[in-house]
Parts: sequence; C-alpha cells; structure tokens
Amino acid sequence: MTYKKNIFSLAILSIAFLLFVTPAQAEDQTLHIYHTNDIHATFDQYGKVSSYINEQRDTYENVLYFDAGDFASGNPVVDLNFGKPMIDVFNLAGLDAFTIGNHEFDYGQSYLQDNIEASTFPWLGANVNTGDTGVTNPDPYTIFELNDLTVAVLGITQAPPATAPANVTGMTFDGNYAETALSYKDELEEQADIIIALTHIGYDQDRRLAEAVDYFDLIIGAHSHTTLNQPVEVNGTPIAQTGSNLNNIGELSLIFNDETSEVSGVTGKLTAVSSLTNVDESVQAVIDGYNAEMEDVLGKVVGYTNTGLSRDGRFNGDAPLGNFWTDAMRAFAEADVALTNNGGLRDSIAPGDVTLNDIYKIEPFANEIMVIEMTGAAIEEVIAFSYSRDNRNQIDLQTSGLHYEVITGPTGQYLDTRLTIAGEPVVADETYEVAVADYIGTGGSGYSFEGTVIHETVGLMTAAMEQYALELTAQGRSLDYQPEGRIKLSVDPTAPSPGEIIGSTTNGLFSLNKLKQDVGIGNLYTDALRAKTDSDFALLNGSSVTGEILPGTITDRQIESLDSFGNTIVVVETSVSRLKEVILEQANYRNGVDLQVSGLSYTLVPANSGSGFDDVSLQLDNGEPLDESATYSVAYNDYMHGTNFYNLGTATDDAIGPVWQAVVDYVSSQTGAIDYTEGSRITIEGKDVEEPTDAVTVKEALENNSGNKPVKGYIVGSINNNQVIIGEGSHAPSNLLLADDPNETDRSNMLPVQLVNGTAVRNGLNLVNTPDNLGQFVAITGSLETYFGTPGMRSPSTYRFIDPPTAPEPEVPLCEYNGWNKEQIYTQGDRVEYEGSFYEAKWWTQGENPSLSGQWDVWQIVKECTEQVDGPTEWNEKEIYTAGDQVLYDGKLYEAKWWTQGENPSQSGQWDVWKEVKDDNEGSTDPQEWNKETIYTASDRVVYDGKLYEAKWWTQGDNPSQSGQWDVWKEIK
Repeated sequence: MTYKKNIFSLAILSIAFLLFVTPAQAEDQTLHIYHTNDIHATFDQYGKVSSYINEQRDTYENVLYFDAGDFASGNPVVDLNFGKPMIDVFNLAGLDAFTIGNHEFDYGQSYLQDNIEASTFPWLGANVNTGDTGVTNPDPYTIFELNDLTVAVLGITQAPPATAPANVTGMTFDGNYAETALSYKDELEEQADIIIALTHIGYDQDRRLAEAVDYFDLIIGAHSHTTLNQPVEVNGTPIAQTGSNLNNIGELSLIFNDETSEVSGVTGKLTAVSSLTNVDESVQAVIDGYNAEMEDVLGKVVGYTNTGLSRDGRFNGDAPLGNFWTDAMRAFAEADVALTNNGGLRDSIAPGDVTLNDIYKIEPFANEIMVIEMTGAAIEEVIAFSYSRDNRNQIDLQTSGLHYEVITGPTGQYLDTRLTIAGEPVVADETYEVAVADYIGTGGSGYSFEGTVIHETVGLMTAAMEQYALELTAQGRSLDYQPEGRIKLSVDPTAPSPGEIIGSTTNGLFSLNKLKQDVGIGNLYTDALRAKTDSDFALLNGSSVTGEILPGTITDRQIESLDSFGNTIVVVETSVSRLKEVILEQANYRNGVDLQVSGLSYTLVPANSGSGFDDVSLQLDNGEPLDESATYSVAYNDYMHGTNFYNLGTATDDAIGPVWQAVVDYVSSQTGAIDYTEGSRITIEGKDVEEPTDAVTVKEALENNSGNKPVKGYIVGSINNNQVIIGEGSHAPSNLLLADDPNETDRSNMLPVQLVNGTAVRNGLNLVNTPDNLGQFVAITGSLETYFGTPGMRSPSTYRFIDPPTAPEPEVPLCEYNGWNKEQIYTQGDRVEYEGSFYEAKWWTQGENPSLSGQWDVWQIVKECTEQVDGPTEWNEKEIYTAGDQVLYDGKLYEAKWWTQGENPSQSGQWDVWKEVKDDNEGSTDPQEWNKETIYTASDRVVYDGKLYEAKWWTQGDNPSQSGQWDVWKEIK
C-alpha cells in the first residue's frame, strides 16, 4: 500500500524498466522481519530466540530483527544490573533496531546512557528530545540497505513515558504521534522502498496512527501487551504485536513489487518461544552467568507465607499483596497512611519461603517511598481520582492505615467516597502523614498529591518490604495476608445514569434474548450504524450487543458504558451469498442467533435432524427478497472485519469512528421515545418470540440451563476455594449463589453466578465488598450454562434489586396482645403483636425486632394465631425445637428445655435438652427445695426460704433470692 513515490522518479524508473527489463526479469522481493516487544527482562529463554533468528538469517535473504521496547523491569537479575544483561544478549543476537520504551527510563538517566553506549544497535525515538541531560538522543529513524531493497524504520515512543517523573527530568516528548510521523514523510519516501513504524505507544494508538498516516507499509507495536496472531489491517496499514514477556516471536513477510515500487502484500504469524528447541549457546552462557552471579543475593529467605501474597482482586478491592506491601511502607516511613498504585504490583508471591528474588520480582522499578503531609480533603481527592481516572472506573490504590469505600452508580460511575482511619472518619481539614510510591507521588499516571513533602525519600520500596518481612519473621509470624475489607466498592442502584440526557425509551431496550431473535439493543445499534454510514444494511455480532437500558431517559455515558470493546465502524461491499454464508455459519457455531441486523430480516431454518440450522432466508425490511446478483453496502465493526469468519469483503470506509458514538448521534437525532418490538427482524422457524424482560426463578434456571436470561432469586452465599459459604462467612468476590428461598441450605437448589472482574455486576453484587447484599432479592441477566460443574450462569451483563415475591396472607384467627416495644424486656413465654403478626419470646430479649427474627432467633410466630394446633406432634429429627415445645416419641410426651435439633428425646437426661412430661400420679410435681448442684431449665420451680421461684432459662448455682428481673429466677407471688 505504499503510496509515497515521487511522480517524476516513477516516470524515469518506468521508462528505464520498459527499455531494459523484460517482464520475465521483474521479480518480487521479500523482506523477512522478526520482532519482539515488552520482554520485561524475561530473558531466561532468550537463547532460543537468538538461535531461531540466526537460523532464519541462514535460510533467507533480507532478514531484519527489531524490538519495540520495554526490555526492562520484571526480572531482578536484569534489573539489579540496571538492564545490562539484556543489552548483552541483544548484541549477541544481532538486534537490528530498538525503539525506546517507557521502562527503559526506569533505571535513571545515568544507566540509560550506559545502556545506549553499550548497544551495537540503534535506539530510536523520533518524538524524544533528551535536551541537556547528557543522555544521547535516540535516532528518529534508521535505514537498512538489503541487496536492492532499502528499508526505513521510524521509532515513536510513549509520550510522556510511564516512568517516575524524576527519570525524565529535562527531557521532552511529543505526544502528537501522527504529526511526528508526517514530519518525516518526505524525508523517508526519498530514501526508502519500504517504510516501517516501530512504535511503543500501544495498540489503540497504533490504530489511530494508521488512520491518520497512510505512508507506512507496516506498524510494529508494543506497550499494550496485545497478542495479534496475524497482522490487523487499519486504513490499509498492517499492525503487528507479539504480546509480552517473550512468549512469542513475531514473523512478518513483506512482498515488494519491483515493477510498481510498492509493497504488494504483508503476511505474518506468531511463533511460541516454548515451541523452540535449539539454543544459542553463546547467549545462554551469558544468561546462566548472570543468574549464577545473583543467586546468593536473591536466594536470601526473608520470611514464610502460608497464604501466598496474591495481587489478584486488586482492581475491585484490597489484595493480599497490596496489604502486605502498604503495611511495610507505613511501618518503614512511620506514617499514618500508605498508598501505592496497582500498576506497581507486577506479580504475586506463591505460598512458601519468601526470598529477595520474590521481593524484586514484584517491585522491579526501584521505586522509593516519599512522605507527604496531606489534609483529609486532599486524600479524598486522590482516592476519587484513582478510581475515575481516564474513565477506568476501577480501584487503583492499595492502602494501609486508611480504609476507603467508593460509591458508584449502576454503570460504575464514581459518586462518592467514605474514608476512615483507625475506625474514625477522616476529617477534611486535619492533616495526615501519607507514605506513597515516588512514581505517583511525583505525578506519575496523572496523580497529584497536594500537600507538603516531608521526605522526598525514606528509602526503597524493596528495602521496606525486606525489613518488614524480617521483623514479622523475628516475631514468629508468617507473612499471611487475605483481603481485609480495607477497600470496598458499593453501588447505589438508584443513582441516575451519568452524562447528558440524549433520549428516552418507554419500554426499555434489552439484549437477553439475542440468541433467539432480534433484540432492542441490537436493533438500536444496527439502526445507528446504518444511519451513520447510509449503508444498505448493518450487522453486529452478538458479543458486541450486551446490557440493557431500563425504561426512562438515555444518556451518552450510558451508551458508552455498554460498549466494553471500543470497536470502530467499517463499511464494506458484499454479496448476498456471502451474507447468507456468514449468518448461517455463525448461527450454527452459536447454536442460535448471532448477528443482529438493520435493513433486512432473516429466518433461520432448523436442521431436520440434530442441532443447528440447514438454511437461512433473507428479506429486505419491506418484505421483498434480496437481489442475488446485486452487491450491497454493509456497516459492521472492525473486529468483525478483521476476522475470517465475519469478514464480508473489502473495506470502502474505515475512518467513521466508534460504534458507541454513532449510537449516541442516532439517539440524539430521534424526536420520540426509542422502542422496538423484538422478534420482528430475526426469527427461528418454529420458535415463539420471547418477551424481553421476564425473569425466571432459580428452579426454572436450573431445570432449563441454556440461553441468555434474567434469573431472580435471593443472594444466599458464594463458593470460596470450592467450599460453599452460606450466610455470613469468608466469601469469594468472583461468584455468588442464588436461591428461591432465602433460608435455602441445599446446594443443589442454588444457582452459582459468575462475577466477571472489572464489571459493574461484580462491583455491585460481590459479597466481599457489599456484604449487606446477603439475603437481598435480585434479578441478574446472563448466560445460563455450566458453572462450578453444575447448572449456573456466566458473564452476567446487568442486575437490579427487585421486590421479593409476597406469599398470600393466611386467614389469621383473632389474637390480642400488646404491641412490641423495643425498650421493654421480654422473657420466655411473653407474646407481642408486631405489624399484624403475633410472636412469642423463647428466652430473654430486649430491642430485637420480631419481624427480623426467624426460627433460629428469640422470637417465633404464635402458631395458634395462624393455624389450628391439635396437640403435640411426633418428634422430627430435622425440625428445630425451642424451650417449651412438646413432642411425642415412642408413645411418650417430652418437652424441650432449650434450643435443639436432631437430639433423640429418649436418650436425654437431666443434663440434656429433653425432659419427659409425666402425669401427676406418676410422680410428684410439687416444687422442691433449691439445690445449688442441680441444673434447672425454663419453667422449673423451686422453693427457697419459704418462697416460690420459677426459672426463666438454664441455670445452675444461681441463688434465687439474689435474682432480679434481669436474672434467671423470678419470684412467683
């Protein structure tokens, strides 16, 4: 796609070609490029990489090897040697060019200069100016002469680099990547046949660069750790990236046509480093030497952990590693509060011995701890920024000393925070000493810690963790940490959606039936794409049509929040046969509807036998058939265009913008409410159209565990480490259990629901951050499929709290008792009325609300006020009995003296719960003199000093004469 040659030069070349070269002499040339990126000091397997690249050099002509930056930070063997081990192996492997990444600055300017000087390859960065720092400025580009082929490579670096600000003091970085690239356009086109951008700006920025600059034949990227199994073409420019941590080598082939002086094709793939077997022994010797040299230092054991120190869960709350880390910072700095960002937690530590190697692996950046005196108000501003920065809407700061709760709206937007220190609210105008990582303390990632800097540094993060680990070990303590609730995310489902109101819907727009028919969200999105592009049709795959918009107003931010992929619009020309092929193939793959449509309708015809579909019939939206010989324009998204199974043809326009923006524009242009009749565009032959909002019960979801549906039920627990946790306990943040009965204890009657990390559903429902959700009645929409080996729900998209079902009220016989008074003391046998129901106390109580008390608690419904009781019933080992309950067992009558379940009455003596009730003629029932050795239970009577007393609950040794209304004995007068 190289449209960059000087017209005059082309004319001269063309004449020369015609005069001196016959068609048989014109041959294409192939450039073979091998590339890596974001190695992050993972160099133990680099001997395989070097061997493989050298094998390709022996096999092909025109071979180049590039690295797109971030060789640093990730392995203490490399990082404690300030990057030199990576420079050594790059040199031995014959690296041809390198674009400087943000982490190359991590070691400081002096070591950066040392690494540049030690390199036998050029460092590139066209948008970097090192000024008067003494660091050699990277070259903007480099030129390679390969036989008859000239190749130019332009480097572009993240601006500003994500490193501690002190590392780049005195340097400047141009963040207008396209402008930088365009400034070199003429210069490069004059010198090179093939022009490549070697960037360290991230995949999203690479895409924008490709849209704005059309003279690159290829972009090789880095920074975002994106794994592209084959190049993705944007605006005619292929983009490649290998992922990270030396998992893959990228391989690219560029075909250069000598006749047209253009690149006529680019192909590529990834090769897994783990699949390689040959090793470059000279490189491996260097690696082994560095590892051996550092073994004694890094092998020092500083502690032991039974739990491990995991960073998992850090984006939704406090993580075990974050808690250990910030505790170490706070102790080291003697501060009130310690904060560090999630980006610095580079790995987890497994259970077992904790070594210095582990400490340096989790913190490879040599960050230092600074101490800032801040007001409570300033701390709150930092916490608010940490959650909402760049609209990420996720936790970023781990904490010690400070506990904080972030309150969000239903789409995850920030609303408020609650801060406490030592259990007391943080006071806005009081000051606190806050220890922070110097990376964020000096402005990294956009942070601003307003306050007075007390100490610019008190030492290294690694030193703080080493010292703290040794101190705990000396105290005989393991380095055991769990999530502690230091950080909580709470959702206010009643909060309005953020953003500007742009429209409304009367009936709501849903996506839950998208496997069965067209849905409201799908119709809205595809209509918006067709209106934006003026295309004949619009199609969107099911995974990009998610969520719901409840009846009411629609805001722009609400639309944006539903788009988790950020896809852009592409318009293509396609045939009817290809349309049918894609729709039918994907329907068979999904075993249901996949593609939502606008401008046409279709019906899937089920297979005569087995599952799947045999055919699909397409019609225009006016009911007429499509013209089989015609070509139609179709709008869809860039993900679909980039895959073989969705691709509909050659793009005619791919610079339209994001899908969500088109939807916002479309909604804004409508004058009335946006509503759709689902099932009017897409149907499955023989299947009924389903309503969009009917929620099924847990029982129904368990019995018919398929499709995308809302399920209603009570939140009763979760599964933590394969253990079912019912009620209060140590819950997992990653799932919950729904049941039709709030008191359900049978796991087989529960639906396990996956809570996907980083989603509003997880933030709003998980029982770690929102324990008050236990027992709440909720409707959750998601994919019904196997989860935890049983029928369950995965990938829920939305939830809402709803009113629980109400049972029909029974006819209640007349009962008359005083109303419950929270100030009054009640004892066993007392009865009260509360909100139309009647309760009896089973033991002493004060202030306990009867309506919140079940069979396990002090109050029980008075049965004779709701049903006719006909004497004692047979004992049931599964039933719970409380004091005063009577049962029959083997023809004998027994009475419970306190709470019991499963205790056989016939095997119960005076020490046990049951006592046999005998007729008066079977034994004396006259009260006996009190005996301090005897055990008495509720309603037992004794005589003491000539007075009669009655026990109100279990007692032994309590003198009746010294017992008042608060105690066990009451005098019977």
